[in-house]
Amino acid sequence: MNLMKYVRVQWDRAGAVIAAVVGVIALIFGYLGTSDTEYIAEQIPFIISGGLAAIVLFTVAGVLWLSADLRDEWRELAAQGEDLRAFMTSETAGMGKQSGNQSGKRDG
Repeated sequence: MNLMKYVRVQWDRAGAVIAAVVGVIALIFGYLGTSDTEYIAEQIPFIISGGLAAIVLFTVAGVLWLSADLRDEWRELAAQGEDLRAFMTSETAGMGKQSGNQSGKRDG
């Protein structure tokens, strides 16, 4: 399958992967910024910018992935509902034919 077609169809999963990768990059840059200095006062901006950004991005990634899973489940439930409706209509039609045949036997 073409990559762009997959991204268009599974946009929420693609967004989740991108958000997670950017979150890892934010963590790495935050770590590199804090490891260059030994003073805590100089480390705090890196912790805030790298750590909190990573937390937000990981949260966005999780919500997007969960959204994709829920969409898949709803699609599957809708397909099962359509199958059940088709089965029930065919059974109802079959019962009508059977009762017509039985009433014909009684008359004859």
